[in-house]
Amino acid sequence: MIIISFTFILLYILFSISIEDINTMLISESKLIIFALSGIIYLACLGLSNDKIDITDLITNNSLSMIIIFIIMYSISYISYKIFGINSLGLGDIKLSSISTIWLGIEFSFLSLCISFLLSAIYSLHGKITKRFIPFEQYPFAPFLSIGIFSSWIIDKIQTL
Repeated sequence: MIIISFTFILLYILFSISIEDINTMLISESKLIIFALSGIIYLACLGLSNDKIDITDLITNNSLSMIIIFIIMYSISYISYKIFGINSLGLGDIKLSSISTIWLGIEFSFLSLCISFLLSAIYSLHGKITKRFIPFEQYPFAPFLSIGIFSSWIIDKIQTL
C-alpha cells in the first residue's frame, strides 16, 4: 500500500514540475523541496515498514548518490556551455535529476537519465528533421526527466514484486 501511495505522489509531483517547465522554462524551488522531502518521507516509511532496511544507511547512501548525480549533471552543463556557449541544462533540471536519486537510488537514477536523454534526443531530432527547431534551440527538459524518473520507478517496483 505504501508503494502505491507514493507512486501517485511521485506522479503528481513530476506532472506538476513538467507542466511548470513547459510553461515557464523554470522549475520552482518550492516544488523541488517538496519533491526532496516527500522522497525522504518515502525512505522513512520504507524503512519503518521493513525491519531489514536501516533508514539511516538508506538516506545516507541516497544523499551521497544525489551529490554524485548533481556533480555529473552540472559537469555536463558546464562543459556544453564552454563548448557551445549556451546552457544545455538548467539548474532546475540538474536539481530535479539529482533529487530523483533520493527516490530511485544511484542505479535507477542512471537508468532514468539514459531514458531522459534518449527521449530528448528523439524529440530534438524530430524537431530538426521537420525544421521546427533552429540549431541549439532550448526546450523544456523536465518532462523528459519526469518520464525517465517515473519509468525507472515503475521498473524498480516491478523488480521487487
